[in-house]
Amino acid sequence: MLRDIANKLPFPILPVIYILAGLFLSFYSLNVFFELSEDLMEEERFQFDQVIIHYVSEIRNDTLTAIMKFITFLGSTTILTILLIGSLIWLIVKRKNYWGAIFYIIAVAGGGLINLGLKHWFGRIRPENSLIIEQGFSYPSGHSMGSLIYYGFLGYLVIRSQRGRSLKLLFGIGFITLILLIGFSRIYLGVHYPSDVLAGFSAGTVWLLLCIGGRESIRAYKKRTLPFFKRKHPQ
Repeated sequence: MLRDIANKLPFPILPVIYILAGLFLSFYSLNVFFELSEDLMEEERFQFDQVIIHYVSEIRNDTLTAIMKFITFLGSTTILTILLIGSLIWLIVKRKNYWGAIFYIIAVAGGGLINLGLKHWFGRIRPENSLIIEQGFSYPSGHSMGSLIYYGFLGYLVIRSQRGRSLKLLFGIGFITLILLIGFSRIYLGVHYPSDVLAGFSAGTVWLLLCIGGRESIRAYKKRTLPFFKRKHPQ
């Protein structure tokens, strides 16, 4: 319905909405990350960290712990690498989407390098008494950032595909739910503070949108049209 209304307008409104929404989300996410990072550098304690950690500790049980361990595995470097290889094969061999594959690699691999650099820059020690053993620094959460970038870009590819709207909506809800669950699993298992997860999501959102913007710019240049929306001029 929105697209039908936009077609009646004398100017392409949908691309403007998409671009403005992307810019707003990027600036907001960047601001969240900077605010968290500034407080962390000033060695301020995040009150919401302690509140959430206390709540999570109250709901722990053996069954939920087993589920959280499986969910956190879905955001690990190992599984994301395997899934990325499978996605690239599908994009290149099946869909012939070479630019999509290139930007997928840039998004996931670049996000991993950025996260690694940020971890060493801030050097935050992980929480004590975790349920699993993890190496490296804590801030920002690599699982949270990596899963948002990987599953987020996969969701973008699905939305950009020729699949039906209902299926796109189902995939979108599924990916968002999985990303949030992975972030929660890191807090539940005690390997990250909630602020680590929030920072990972914020930094991942900025990088993901930059990569999607790059892919859309290539698409617009190749088709000589605006991203996400092709105008139909009256005869």
